[in-house]
This record gives sequence, structure tokens and C-alpha cells, in this order.
Amino acid sequence: MSTYETLIFIPEGSLLNEKVAERNALRQTLKHFQHEFGPAERLKYTSLQKQVKLLPQNKRIDLLLQTFLKQDLSETKAVFEHKMREQDQLIKGSPEFLDQVKGKLNLILLAKESKGQILPRLAKSELMNYFSVQYFKDDFSKPLPNKDIFFKILDDNPTIDPDTTLVIGTNLDEEIQGAENTNLYSLWLAPRKEKLPINPHPTLHLSKLSDLLFYLNLN
Repeated sequence: MSTYETLIFIPEGSLLNEKVAERNALRQTLKHFQHEFGPAERLKYTSLQKQVKLLPQNKRIDLLLQTFLKQDLSETKAVFEHKMREQDQLIKGSPEFLDQVKGKLNLILLAKESKGQILPRLAKSELMNYFSVQYFKDDFSKPLPNKDIFFKILDDNPTIDPDTTLVIGTNLDEEIQGAENTNLYSLWLAPRKEKLPINPHPTLHLSKLSDLLFYLNLN
């Protein structure tokens, strides 16, 4: 029996390369409004990342747009979201990992974005085909880390054992805290140099998705 029998993926960060996507979308949004993303802007962007990396996704994006663009936020955000739908860069090794666990574990997708926003980003890779169960922002009234999200997933899928379920994410305050609120195990995908926090405290801290294979019995 596998140590974990069900994996819940938050695709933004665990499957899709959000760092590259947000940077590209911001650059393209600036270009849309006839602004440059030159050396000074890149330096400012790098500096700002240290301040916003722990923020929830919406707040992080809002701060980026307000910092670089003086137009109305609703206007710039609409353009940014359109550009984000074009960003389909994957985390290295994620398709190969899914290939190895497909048919051996329960794979659930839980997107923080709406269905209309996330599907175009995953369409080219066809990664959606790996997930028998899929949830999107549209399916819930509140965002992560609200515990009702994971409780709904468990209620909708009564054959899933919470004691063998692992939530895979990259954001501590949203995904890892949400798992902790629901008493689920969690994997925080983050560089090794990132210090393991006391609260929320992920069950596992790995830098690569492939490292998770060590904790799985796929025979």
C-alpha cells in the first residue's frame, strides 16, 4: 500500500511555472500599455518578489500591477489575466512524474484560478487528462486556506481516505495552511534554501516533484 494513495495538486506552482508565467504576463501587460520592461524594471521586479512571495495570489498580482502601472487596476488586471491564459510553461519533470503515478494513485486537481482561466494554460500539455477529479475556483464560495474547500473534496469523494491524502502546493498561506486547517498531510514544493516554517508546518518540504517518488510505493 502506498504511503499516500491520493494526491491533490494545486497546479499553479506545482505543475505550471508561476514565476515565469507572472513575469512574462507582466512584461506583456506593460507592453500593452506602452511601457518598457527594461533593466530598471527587472531590478525592481526582482526586489519586489522578496516582499510578495508569501502573499496570496490575488494580492501579489494586485501589488505588482499597482507598482508598475498607474492605470485603473480593473483595467490592467483584465489585460494581465488575458496574458496569463497564454502562459503554459510547465514545471520541469511534472509530466514525467504524472506518467509514473497515473493509474496507481488517485489524482485530484484543485485550481485556484477559474476554469476559464486555467484550462487554456493546461490545454497544450494535456495534463488535465491525468486527473479523474477536477475542481476550480468557480466551485467554491471562498478561497484557500478556507477549510471548507478540502472538506468538500473529501465529502464529494467518500472513497478517499484522509489519512493517505497529500496536498501538493507552493504557497504556505493558502495551500499548506488550507491542508493544515483540514488535518491533511501536505507537501511544500520550494527551494531547499527556503526555511521550513513552524506555522503552517508542511509534512514534507521537497525542491522537486520527482523527490516525492521516494515516499510512494508504486509497485
